[in-house]
Amino acid sequence: MTLKHLNLPVGDIERSLDFYVRKLGFAYVRHLNERKVILNVGGFDFFLEEAPPLAVHPKFHFGVETSAEGVHAFARKLESLGVPQVVGPQPTGRAETYVTPDGVRTVLYFADPDEHVIEVYSHIGVDVGYVVPGWGA
Repeated sequence: MTLKHLNLPVGDIERSLDFYVRKLGFAYVRHLNERKVILNVGGFDFFLEEAPPLAVHPKFHFGVETSAEGVHAFARKLESLGVPQVVGPQPTGRAETYVTPDGVRTVLYFADPDEHVIEVYSHIGVDVGYVVPGWGA
């Protein structure tokens, strides 16, 4: 089994298409119809589907992995585009590029026009949390 795509509901397909393609650099693939578009990022199909009225759950987000320098470069790109960072689960409670005290994880969060939160990170932090017996790898 292979995970191949994500279908993201959006309030306005043209506004979201502009954001994801022109600002974030996702590759346009094709329209499936007037309200649904396929994009591609890093070999992953990313569908945008206009579906108002839209209700975004505050816990929903998706992440894009890169290097630590890649996170800092992305922060500079967001700043140049006028896209503000938002508060994520970093312990500072601030909208900022956060580096863990051990220097292993660098992360930032920002939102798309519909307030879907996007995480850009350098390391997932697999050494945190716990494994429930019977469910672990």
